Amino acid sequence: MSTLHSLTSNDIPATWRLLPVGKILLDSQYGTNEPAVENGNTRVVGMKDIQDGRVLTDDLSCSNLSKDECSSYLLSRGDLLLNRTNSYDLVGKVGIFDSDEEVAFASYLVRLKVDRTKVNPRFLNYWLNGNIAQTLIKKIATKAVSQANVNPTEFKKHCLVPVPPLAEQSAIIRVLSTWDKAIENCERLILAKEARYTWLSGKLLFGEHKDESSLKTRWYVVPNHWKIVKIGNVAKEVKVTNGAGDELPVLSCTKYDGLVDSLSYFGKQVFSLDTSAYKVVSRGEFAYATNHIEEGSIGYQDFYEKGLVSPMYTVFKTSTAIDDGYLFKVLKTETYRHIFQVNTSASVDRRGSLRWNEFAKLPIPLPPIEEQKKISATLDVTRQEILLLKQQADALRRQKRGLMQKLMTGVWTVKPMKELGNG
Repeated sequence: MSTLHSLTSNDIPATWRLLPVGKILLDSQYGTNEPAVENGNTRVVGMKDIQDGRVLTDDLSCSNLSKDECSSYLLSRGDLLLNRTNSYDLVGKVGIFDSDEEVAFASYLVRLKVDRTKVNPRFLNYWLNGNIAQTLIKKIATKAVSQANVNPTEFKKHCLVPVPPLAEQSAIIRVLSTWDKAIENCERLILAKEARYTWLSGKLLFGEHKDESSLKTRWYVVPNHWKIVKIGNVAKEVKVTNGAGDELPVLSCTKYDGLVDSLSYFGKQVFSLDTSAYKVVSRGEFAYATNHIEEGSIGYQDFYEKGLVSPMYTVFKTSTAIDDGYLFKVLKTETYRHIFQVNTSASVDRRGSLRWNEFAKLPIPLPPIEEQKKISATLDVTRQEILLLKQQADALRRQKRGLMQKLMTGVWTVKPMKELGNG
């Protein structure tokens, strides 16, 4: 274990100390084992509630805890939570509790009570979420079949922390907090833009200016100058398999992103080595996961000349009567996810799939073709704004990671506020 850590005291300024995390903690503690129950008397932080270095409290489960248990497990502002058991990719997540709410924490988490005479909890939280500490935690973790576990004793002994004087810690926190605020502002803008996109989609994709003469289906109403047709009237199934075994990129369908390159998206191969039975999906064709369409797993192939999808997918292409961009946006709405769910549940196929012969019977709103194109183009502008904001947020996160690496190992130094004032 002594060779786990690549950081040594020679890598940090002479005024800093390199300490095992156990030396800067007052206590560490497992959370409650009480099961989650509806209307329990205490809200409980679980694994899912640790995200991006923060402990989120807006969607907590509840448990019934006694008075003594509440006293033992309630969190205090500045407590850190370490996710000791999870998948290997997620184990070791750390978040800081920055609230005065009365909430406890679950057994798969370990509370780290920081000795504030040595380290600022926010400084330690930044460090434990950085690349050096996270890499080490992954090395300490022991793997099981589907989970990994971090032994708190090994963590406290072998996870080293560079500890500058408290004034320097505060200066580093001040700089990194600026990036946190910029990222949070960006995320708020993204949420607002996505909410507007959802509202605008519902308004445009199903038409405005409705009255008594509007056309109605079980699920929506459209203007009377539109048509409502079956999907099979404007599209047909495509059945082409990769019988020759061509080396084409394999695609997967996701709920939110549509079709994605499988290797890039998952970071590993999750498809068969033999792709001769896979279906070919060419540029300008649609594909959906036949057995998971109720989740909204449908995509449009517009980034490769040809790709492959699982034999369990359905592929189809449209006629000139409908704009692909418009149709894709309609099919990705929550309205159509619900339609897919209802029709999958009602399917005669016992496996709950929605095969083409049933999918083709579903109704689709059909405005005049030029109106379809205008609607799609308008929504594309809003979607592009969201994409740019997400790219900006990703760039800020990369900048922050680079800053953390430099500042928290002393490669770059920041003057405390007193020194800045004297300067």
